[in-house]
Amino acid sequence: MRGLKLSARFLGMTVAGAILLPGWAVPWAIFAQEARPEDTALVRHLNAAITWYRQLSSASESAGQPSDAFYLENARSLAKQALQLAFLSAETEATLLATEKGGGGVGPSLSSQTSSEQQNFAKSAANVANQISQTQAQIEALNGQIAKASGKKLEELSSKRESLQEQLDFNKALQEALEKLTTFVNSSGAASGGLPKEIDDLKKSVPGVFAKAPATAAPAAPSSASPNASEGTGLISQVSLLFAKIEGLRQVDQLLDGAAGVAEMARQVQTPLRAQLRATVQQGRDLTSQPGPQDPASVEANRRKMNLLTMQFKQIADATVPLTQELIVLDESQASLRQWQSSIHSGYIQALETVLIRLAFLLAGIAIVLGISEVWQKTTFRYVRDARKRHQLLLLRRIVTILLMAIVLALGFVSEFTSLATFAGFLTAGIAVALQTVILSVAAYFFLIGRHGVRVGDRITVSGVTGDVIDVGLVRLSLVELAGTGSDLHPTGRVVVVSNSVFFQGALFKQIPGTAYAWHEVAAKLERGSDYTLAENKLLEAVNAVYSQYRESLVEQHRSLEGLLAVSLSPPVPQARLQLVENSLNLVVRYPVVLHRESEIDNEVAKRIVEVVDSLPELKAAVGAPTLRPAT
Repeated sequence: MRGLKLSARFLGMTVAGAILLPGWAVPWAIFAQEARPEDTALVRHLNAAITWYRQLSSASESAGQPSDAFYLENARSLAKQALQLAFLSAETEATLLATEKGGGGVGPSLSSQTSSEQQNFAKSAANVANQISQTQAQIEALNGQIAKASGKKLEELSSKRESLQEQLDFNKALQEALEKLTTFVNSSGAASGGLPKEIDDLKKSVPGVFAKAPATAAPAAPSSASPNASEGTGLISQVSLLFAKIEGLRQVDQLLDGAAGVAEMARQVQTPLRAQLRATVQQGRDLTSQPGPQDPASVEANRRKMNLLTMQFKQIADATVPLTQELIVLDESQASLRQWQSSIHSGYIQALETVLIRLAFLLAGIAIVLGISEVWQKTTFRYVRDARKRHQLLLLRRIVTILLMAIVLALGFVSEFTSLATFAGFLTAGIAVALQTVILSVAAYFFLIGRHGVRVGDRITVSGVTGDVIDVGLVRLSLVELAGTGSDLHPTGRVVVVSNSVFFQGALFKQIPGTAYAWHEVAAKLERGSDYTLAENKLLEAVNAVYSQYRESLVEQHRSLEGLLAVSLSPPVPQARLQLVENSLNLVVRYPVVLHRESEIDNEVAKRIVEVVDSLPELKAAVGAPTLRPAT
């Protein structure tokens, strides 16, 4: 039994090998074919023509003369015509090549071979299906016998059924493999249609070329308006136009190169055809120049040869004439493209001249603005001696220069002033919101430098800080911080920087010009029964002796104050007063001191008071311990 099973399996594998192995020859034959040089040249020619046609279809006319649209449209029409002629020639030559090969080309041989192999696979599949049905019938018969058998007979029948079942399974697997091979061969045969199939696939890739165009109205001629009507006159617009011209020239150069490449490939395809055409003509001449035969058989043979040569000549001519027409169309297309190129080049020269002229005007405007700024600066330094006025004039010069420069740049670069005004409005609103503190500071600066404004050296109190101003900037002012009680202030060593906008947001205290002084006083308690008049006169005399040293400075300040306020005021002088305080009598001598010399003046007054009191015993007995203090 085991030998029987092995024999059945071996027989099945042998049959399967006999069926399957020949089938593998079809795919190998399909993919082992090598493309012929004529086929490669035809396909390359068509690919180049399609690529050039698509480049022309996607080309866009650059800003230029209205005739540019006609040049581009004419080139597209000629490219479409050239592509149609290329396909016409390729289809005719493909038929000619198949005829010359006598069925030995790629298409017919593969078709016949594939058809025969399909028949073999169908026959093998039918045989296997027949074997499967026979085996199933045998198994059903054995099943009936097994149901009635017993003992040794039952074992033999069961073993035979198992062998038939294995053979049935193998035949089913073989049937499945044959179905897969049949499907593969059918798809391979359909995909390998040879050169005509490849030409047809390329033709389908450009359906717009061979589609029947519907009847439409004639296209309207391009507007004859000036080409620069929609173009800006600003430098940016002109530079953009210049780059567009450069891109247009590059595009036309590519199209000219593409047309030249298609023409070269068309000549390569045409060369062997013209050689065949000359050979056919020469054969016809040779045949007609031979002395005519006398027997009817020779006459009939020559007539058949002449008919064959005539048919061959027509086939070759049908493939050659479209190529010649294509070359003529390509020459016309190149001429149209060269006209377009000449128009774009003229526009490029014009745009370049415009850019250079506007650039020259822009540079001249910038030079004029810078020249005015330089003259302004030199004139200010030469004729203005006051440092404060000089600073104001130089600041004004900077603002005017920036504004003029912005105007020159706007006139040079921008052409759409309506859009610019709208954009500037939104931009100004945004800047005003984002920089409102800075704008307030700049506005406050012009108030601070006014007649009653703040100057370097003034003592001010702002935002709770008292100090001497050391710098007044466009957006901020700096002061040296002072600390102390009353008018007895001293620098802390810190510089406080405050925004000018505090002028509008809070109180700013400033010492009026001409009042750069403060009041100090000497206070002494007088004993009862002492000579009050002596004490008052002596202490006032001591203070006046010190006051006389800086009296001119205070008088000068007082005069400035009178000129500023246009009123007549009494100058500050030392004063002595008697005060009754809690059942006691105090003598107070008040005197003015220059702000920046407070400590120096107080030391000098203290020395004089001590000398006067110690020099007179009756005064020393009348006056208690004197005290120096800021006046309240």
